[in-house]
Order: sequence, then C-alpha cells, then structure tokens
Amino acid sequence: MSDDDLGQIRPKSVPLSHTQPGSSSTTRKSSAGRLVWSLAAGAGVLLLFVVFLVVPDLVAPPASTPTRIVAPSPAGEPAGEPSTALPPDNAPAPFAALQREQARAKAQEKLAEFVELQLALEESMQVGAWGQAQLDAAKSLATEGDEQFLNEQYQASLDAYDAASVALAKLIEQGSKILDEALISGEAALSAADQAEAEKQFNLALTIDPENDQAQAGLARAALLPEVIVLMRQAKNHELAGDWQAALQTYEQVAALDPQSDGLDSAIEMARSGVKAEQIRSHLSSGFSAMEARQFTAAKRSFNAALKLDPDNSVARGGLEQVTRRTDISQIEQLQENATSAETAENWAQAIAEYEQVLALDANIQFAKDGRARAAEQYRAEQALGKIIASPDKLSSPQLFDQAKDIVARAERLAPRGATLASQLVQVKELIRVYSTPVPVVLKSDNATRVTLSTVGVLGAFDSRELSLRPGAYTLLGSRDGYRDVRENILVRPDMQPFDIRCTELF
Repeated sequence: MSDDDLGQIRPKSVPLSHTQPGSSSTTRKSSAGRLVWSLAAGAGVLLLFVVFLVVPDLVAPPASTPTRIVAPSPAGEPAGEPSTALPPDNAPAPFAALQREQARAKAQEKLAEFVELQLALEESMQVGAWGQAQLDAAKSLATEGDEQFLNEQYQASLDAYDAASVALAKLIEQGSKILDEALISGEAALSAADQAEAEKQFNLALTIDPENDQAQAGLARAALLPEVIVLMRQAKNHELAGDWQAALQTYEQVAALDPQSDGLDSAIEMARSGVKAEQIRSHLSSGFSAMEARQFTAAKRSFNAALKLDPDNSVARGGLEQVTRRTDISQIEQLQENATSAETAENWAQAIAEYEQVLALDANIQFAKDGRARAAEQYRAEQALGKIIASPDKLSSPQLFDQAKDIVARAERLAPRGATLASQLVQVKELIRVYSTPVPVVLKSDNATRVTLSTVGVLGAFDSRELSLRPGAYTLLGSRDGYRDVRENILVRPDMQPFDIRCTELF
C-alpha cells in the first residue's frame, strides 16, 4: 500500500476510542453520570472498529491483475513474448508493506488493550476520585497515537499506545496499592479503637472499590466502636472486682456485636479461666464441708466436680483420698455389722455378699476372709441338705446315697449350728436310715420281654421276679423283638404292690 493509495481519504480529525472531545475530567458524582460515561466509551469502541476495520477496506484499491506490456517489433518481424510491467518507483517493496501492515495490526491491538485498562480504571476503580491527572496524561498519549495512526505512522502510533497502556497499568497498580494500604490502615485503626481514622481509611478503600467486602465490614465495625469500647471498659471493671462471671457475660456481649474486636479472644479466655477458678473453689469448699458432716457421697461428688474442671488439682485429689479413707472405714464397720446379723439369721448368701463387699474395699481384712469362708461352708451344707430333702428318692442311687452320708458328716462338724441346719440334719439322717433299709419288690412280665433295672442292671426275661431294693426312684426298661420298647419309672416303698412290665405294642 502506497501513500497515494490512501491519499483520497484521511479522517485525521476523528479521535479513536479512548476519549471524546470536551470530556469532563472531574469525578463522576452520580450513577447517571457513570452511565453516560459508559455509553460514551462504548460509542468510542464502536468508532474504533469502524475506523480500523471498515475504513481501510473502503479506501483500499481494487485488486488488479498484472499488466502485460508488449514492446513494438521491427517491421516485418513477429511480435516477441510479452513482458511484465514494473511497479512504480514510489511503491513500497513487498517486505516493507508487510512490516507496515504488521505495525498497523499491533497498534490496533495495543489500542484495544488501552481501552480495556481505561474502562477498568474509570468504572471498576473509580479513578476519577484519586488519579484523574494521571488518567488524563495517559489519554493524551493515546490521542497522540490516534494522530500517528491516521497519518499511517503505525510504529509511532504503536509506541504511543504502548506508553499510554503502560501508564494506565501503573495507575491500576497505584490504585491497588492505595486500596491495600487503606485496608491495612483501617484495620490498624480499628485495633487502636480510632473510629474516625478507621472510617476515613475504609471510605478511601471504597472510593477505589465500592464493592470491597473488607472495607464494608470495616465501616460497619467502626460504627460499633463506641458501644464496644464502653462494654470492654465495663468488663475490665468486673475483672478488677473479681466478678469473673459478669466479666465473661459482658465480653460475650462484645462478641455478639463485633467478634473481631482487638484482644477480645484473650479477654474471653481469661474470664473463662476466672469463672472456672471460682467454680473449683466452690466445689472444694462444699466437699470439705460435706466430709466433716460424714456425708461422704456428697463430698466425693463435690471433689470429683472440681477434678472435672481441673484434673490436676491436688487439693481435690487429697480431699478424695480423705473421703475414701473415711468412707471405707465407715462402710467396713457397717458391712461387718450387716454380715454378723445375716449369720445370726442363717442368711448365709447375704453374709457372703457383705463379707465380699468388705474385701472389695480392702482384700487384706482378716475378719472378712474368715467370715466369707465360714458363711460359704454353711451355705453349701444348707443347699446340699435341702436338695436331699427335696428329692429323697434319688437316694436309690448308691453313689448319691454315699454322697448324702458325706454331706451329713461335714455338716455335723460346722459351727455355729443354727436351728435351720440342725433341722436339716435331723431330716436327712432319717431319710438315710429309711432309704438304707431294702424292701421286697415283685416284678411281673411275660417271660418274653427282656427287663433292665436302673442301678441294678439287666434282669432278663421272666414271668415273676422278687428283688430286694432300697426305697427310692428306679427306672425299668423292657425290650422284645418286633415290639416297641417300654420304659417305666417306679418308686420303691415298703409294702408296695407287684409291678408289671412287658412289651405289648407291635411295630
């Protein structure tokens, strides 16, 4: 593309996208003003694309095919091969044209970058309130770039746009720095309880970023500072008076207003420690009072409550040891009394339980060892004699009969011999006498059934058989080929009638 190619159309007086003639350099003071500015910027962007994309196409020369020029031939000679026409002397070389086109494209890209930065500053960071002069200077550089672009000085235009973009980037960096520093200063002012300074710094931050959450929260906290200061002072007064519960409640009121108040966490922790110390002292006092009144259960409960709050509290541990010693002595005395009463009443199971409770407190107490052994012997004898009395017919078993005699012999050696034991011995001795004397028993059968008698053995088949058996319970079993077995339980008694056993039911 040559200078002549664009000579007919040169829209030099038209600014590109970054500004409009006569634009205000003052800060926008209302949402309507920002809307107008946004619309103007949008119109500028549209104009940018019209100038950069549409105008060049309108003024570009139409494409043409290379012109073939034929030199005249001497008369009578045929015409030679046509030759290609050479470009005009003032046309740029292809490589130079390519470089110009590349510079032009880069200038367009850099301008687009500048526009984006400008919009970010003016809309997102409210630059008019803190950096209007720097913004205006950057716009001047961009305007210079516009002039260079329209003069087809694309490299110079690119340089100007680049300088303008760099200026805006620095301005954005400056705004971010101002924002960060304002937030830091605002937080420091809150910690120092300086309401005016905190509001100043957070308002400055909101000037740059109106939607900043930290700044908005900081302003809200600053508004609560007077009330927070009063409550913190009240809580300190409660601390000085030793009223930790009231101090804690007041600090909790502060936490409800502003949980981020400086020093609040440590103050609450200290108040809680004070409350706990008061509670521990109260539990210890109650524990010692209860112990002196021999209310050992209540004393133990109080000392354990203190240890729950402070597991390493030596006073509470010492109190528990005293309670244990006094409780054990008192309990042992009571348990010994209970055991003696149980023995007197021949309630041997209860006596054993009382002695075992004593040994659970102190396994080395001798009277409890002796008492438990004594009561256990009495209990075993009572149970064994009772079983014999309840089921005397089992004495028909030679083995059980011998065991019964041994039980009687051991029981007679026991002391003391209470009324219950003496009565049992009398009954069992009589049973042994009765069940030790055999009586005649007659069994009847069919001489085909094989009969077996428990504790005696196989009797075989018979029509009638007389046996001499000790009184008691016996079992007869009859069997015969082709018949179902029969099983009969009999009680042997003096003067009993003959007993018949035979198999009668066929399979």
